[in-house]
Amino acid sequence: MTVEINAHLPSDTESATRSAVTEVVAGMKGSKILAIASSVRAMIAEGREVCNLTVGDFKPSEFPVPSILVDETKAALGRGETNYPPSDGLPVLREAIATLYKRDLGLDYGMEGVVVCSGARPVLYGTWQLFTNPGDKTVSFLPAWNVGYYAHLCQTDHHFIGTTPETNFFPTVDQVREAIRGARLLVMNSPLNPTGTVIDPEVLKGIAHAIVEENRSRGDAPPCMLMWDAVYWQLTKDEYPYHSPVQLVPEVAPYVVHIDAISKGFAATGLRVGWAVLPPYLQPKMKALIGHMGAWAGRPEQIATAALLNNAEAMGEYNQWIKSEVDARLDALYAGIMDLKESGLPVDAIEPQGAIYLSFRVNLEGQSNEQIRSTLLEEAGMAVVPFQAFDLDEDSGWFRISVGAIGTAEIPPLLNRLGATIRRATESS
Repeated sequence: MTVEINAHLPSDTESATRSAVTEVVAGMKGSKILAIASSVRAMIAEGREVCNLTVGDFKPSEFPVPSILVDETKAALGRGETNYPPSDGLPVLREAIATLYKRDLGLDYGMEGVVVCSGARPVLYGTWQLFTNPGDKTVSFLPAWNVGYYAHLCQTDHHFIGTTPETNFFPTVDQVREAIRGARLLVMNSPLNPTGTVIDPEVLKGIAHAIVEENRSRGDAPPCMLMWDAVYWQLTKDEYPYHSPVQLVPEVAPYVVHIDAISKGFAATGLRVGWAVLPPYLQPKMKALIGHMGAWAGRPEQIATAALLNNAEAMGEYNQWIKSEVDARLDALYAGIMDLKESGLPVDAIEPQGAIYLSFRVNLEGQSNEQIRSTLLEEAGMAVVPFQAFDLDEDSGWFRISVGAIGTAEIPPLLNRLGATIRRATESS
């Protein structure tokens, strides 16, 4: 006997869903980025010419992962390494991560300060869970990736603080000092998704001092913690070196959780290996959270990641290669957009600094970001993400360009189509 499930389901599924789930889940929204990316994929499937600059992912044919990851994953599977790993990660990988941070960043946490998980998201969400109760004050800066979703899930009193292109879309020290009064969690990311900018080390130093001063003033009250999302730290231009706040102000170490993964620096988004590097006194609680989530990275991928991180030569070679490939795309797009600006078109961009992103602006009078996005997609075959997808509500004309899924040969014809589209739009307005 086969039961036809649909015959027994309510006809008004939307009302039934809202009745069945919690208020928090009912109010949860899907990713705007993924929704845009889905529509782009549909256009490509129809045979339309589209340059997909939407998702923060990598096209494997353009950006293959390091060969050592492939080889060591296969070898681990061949040896039968298919059982459960420890909930905080295999010791060999935790030790490799601790060694990486000491070797490359001068931060000696030891393996006791490392929790491994399935990509960066579990420890990111885990950080919210560790430090916030519903109603607690939390703070982030606009634009930024996905913060609003996590604030909603945790039901915090979240404060979005605006930034400007003049400060690289990062806050000033004074903004942070004011915002963290009474806050339990401060969320920051550099290199920044969506803007591709890197925070000035002097500004970061000032922010770290502000956190230390704020927490010392609280006495025995709960401190303000900093979630430092550094998943793109290996993808900075040489002129914009990465800094951790703990490197600049060691006294801030008790209050900082580093979020990291192999997903971006090694183009390994689908292998799902990430981690938190945090004060060892917090490690057992993060371990427990990840364990109860079941958000463990696969054992073969953990073994392969340890082999990669322990091979400084292989890491260095891959880092040099991937940065050259990312830079070739970002630099070409930036130069082309600046040429269009010089020709009098209402476009602009911020010079690339890090990550795989470029901040791109189109200033068409009287048009919303959504109207501009649609025009670029339909007429120029250029798929980009408006800053509204990163909680910046106003129609600023700013968009994120992501270069991980395109080849260099796609860029010149794209720029030609973009120029023609903007000219038509300005002439008709």
